[in-house]
Amino acid sequence: MSILSRDPFADGSLVLGDGGISTRTIDGSNNNLEQPELGVTSTPFIRLAPAEFEDGVSSPAGLASNAEGKQFIGADGNPVTRQPIPVFTEVEKNRLISLGFNVVDNTEKLSNVPDAPFIWLEPSDRPSARVISNTLSSLEEGESLPNPDGLSALNWAFGQFVNHDNNLARVSEINFPIDIPTDDVNFPPQTPPLPTISRQEDGGLQFEFPRDSIADGTGVVLDDGTIIPAEAPNDLTHWLDLSAVYGSNDEFATAVRAFQAGKLKVFSEESWAVNDDLLPADEQNITRGGFFQGVGFLAGDDRVSEQDGLVSQHTLWVRNHNRLAVELSRYHSNWTDEEIFERARQINIAQYQKVVMYEWLPLQIGNVIDAYTGYDSNAFPQVSDEFNAAGLRLGHSQTGNKIESIDADGNVTVLPLLTTFGAPNINRGSDVDGILRGNTYTLEEEVDTNVVFDLRNALFPPAGVGFDLYSANMQRGRDRGLADYNQVRASFGLERVTSFDQITSDPELANSLETLYKSVEDIDLLIGLFAEDRVAPSGAGETIQAILADQFERSRASDRFWYERPISEGGFFSAEEIAEIEQTTFGDIIKLNSEIPHLVDDVFFTPSANNNIDDGLLDLTGFSGQAQVTISREAAFNNSVGFYVVTDREGTITDSVTGETWTPEQGADYARVAIANSIANFQVEDNLSSGNFNFDLPVGSFLAPYLIQNGDISDFENGQVEAFFAFDEANSDSVHHVLELGNGSNGTFKFAFEDLNSSGSGGSDKSIGHVQSDRDFNDMVMQITLT
Repeated sequence: MSILSRDPFADGSLVLGDGGISTRTIDGSNNNLEQPELGVTSTPFIRLAPAEFEDGVSSPAGLASNAEGKQFIGADGNPVTRQPIPVFTEVEKNRLISLGFNVVDNTEKLSNVPDAPFIWLEPSDRPSARVISNTLSSLEEGESLPNPDGLSALNWAFGQFVNHDNNLARVSEINFPIDIPTDDVNFPPQTPPLPTISRQEDGGLQFEFPRDSIADGTGVVLDDGTIIPAEAPNDLTHWLDLSAVYGSNDEFATAVRAFQAGKLKVFSEESWAVNDDLLPADEQNITRGGFFQGVGFLAGDDRVSEQDGLVSQHTLWVRNHNRLAVELSRYHSNWTDEEIFERARQINIAQYQKVVMYEWLPLQIGNVIDAYTGYDSNAFPQVSDEFNAAGLRLGHSQTGNKIESIDADGNVTVLPLLTTFGAPNINRGSDVDGILRGNTYTLEEEVDTNVVFDLRNALFPPAGVGFDLYSANMQRGRDRGLADYNQVRASFGLERVTSFDQITSDPELANSLETLYKSVEDIDLLIGLFAEDRVAPSGAGETIQAILADQFERSRASDRFWYERPISEGGFFSAEEIAEIEQTTFGDIIKLNSEIPHLVDDVFFTPSANNNIDDGLLDLTGFSGQAQVTISREAAFNNSVGFYVVTDREGTITDSVTGETWTPEQGADYARVAIANSIANFQVEDNLSSGNFNFDLPVGSFLAPYLIQNGDISDFENGQVEAFFAFDEANSDSVHHVLELGNGSNGTFKFAFEDLNSSGSGGSDKSIGHVQSDRDFNDMVMQITLT
């Protein structure tokens, strides 16, 4: 029984209206039945390292004065002075003293580390975040190095979507501006005011920057003197639950739903297919706006229209939901809109969780995540400040200065990153496909301290141009009172570094860090993370590795709805369904929800000799024996599917009678010879059912799949029906009808077939009439396991 055919409402594993017992609530409540508020929208982020507010309560970390040099006023009403900084070695003590700083014995057990032998008293303020941004990005003229392991731009594009799924801090109206130095080449003193830039009293410039809101009951000193440091509320749920698609509150959850056939709203191109849909326009004006129809797109997260790549990710997962809804409605014609919606949402989230945890995450931090051990009601899901305000921002370093869009004919359009802000280049379904295809061909940048020009100087149209995201990231860490880099290392069980060259093996970078920060105990967390030597394919270092591993492991363990938890242990998927989810790759999700028939085996890497673009063939090189075939039918037509032998990857075949060779470009003649050369043909008698078969493998051959529409080989040979092939040129409508969803790993291949002619006809069968293709590629699905 497949994940689509089982009825979870009939067996009681899904129950509508049970208060979140078997279905996820939109706001994340009741996931933990013992502590129902865990992970809920608007609950605070947590800290895993001590807060380093300079007044101990809410005054920004690393600074005693604002952008104009005026001292902050602390919670006690007095001017703020910086907290003492711990010093751990005589060498470091003497170095700081030689620079003119006041370092003394820590006899009074001061600083955030009372056991430190020495302390630096009245330390100077950290430099302006813009100064740090300019200094570190100038080391390589603002360009990160391309990732040497071949990681594709899909890593950062999908990573941003993941980021927008589980964290969004609510901002306040309190301004915490970032000083722009007078020698800034991109924003010289004569720069006119912009929506993002204001002029200081002395004529200097500053970036406007709002502080985060403070959660109720935090950022206060109680009557008994107890300090409760400020915490920021998360406006999203803390779960990996596709809230970016479905919303985290009732307003967004209602706005995105169609309330018909279990679907989400889309802007449709008037076809039956769901794989060319766009997100709907935000006619209610509940998002931050964008270019589409003058209002931007609508999705579950209000940042959806930030740039073209993000819109493409949102669109992909909305299409996937609607595709699942269509398929579920075929298996369960008696289901209500709500039943279809909840089951489609459940499967969509499961497929997403698998991609996040087991395809994307290992490339960001290495293979350090332990195997799933089951649900833990004592695990804590809350997103950490270290994760959301620093660790997951690695994507800002991975982003390049361009997004490439590649159309179906291979034509490349290079979009400078700044021209994608507000998503002005997405107006048709094919635009989404172009961005997704381009993401898989474009190398992403290495994680390092360099952030590209457009992110540092050109955010954000349509509101205005002229803002530095890199500076903003540092300023947010200070606003949030994030512990310094070395303290975070210690809090995550890593050894403290005692010198700058222990952070990085790049002597120029180590020297720049020392010039900027003076002490390894006073480095902004984000900068320390980006400066570390790589330990993972993304280029991330060991502290990012620790922060992300902690968060994702807690997110998984604490989630009662996590997809790997089987029904037998209180979960919501059968063992067979879990296996089906795990066989579905991100590449499969893209193919099934777009008009992109061919992709590399692993879409998180660019094409290479070890990461080939699929060719739609069953490659039997090195295999012999038998194959086990499982075929699922979801079609009114009584189709048959099978294989024929080809001599090369271009689909060349040889007529067994005449010895002539034929290629797919020869159309009907090729089809005639291909079917005559069939070595296996299978039919499943009943719709919405499956069948199992075996066949002997021709040793060392290439086999090409085919589908005969509403008939078998004899029907085709008699001219009653038509056949479709993996080679577009051989098909009467010249479009693809076969998707390769399995790449041969572990000897398993999967092919998905579309049985309708895209011209809107029923092919050669005149009784069928004109039926428009839905392009859903689920009419016949054939899985082959080589034994």
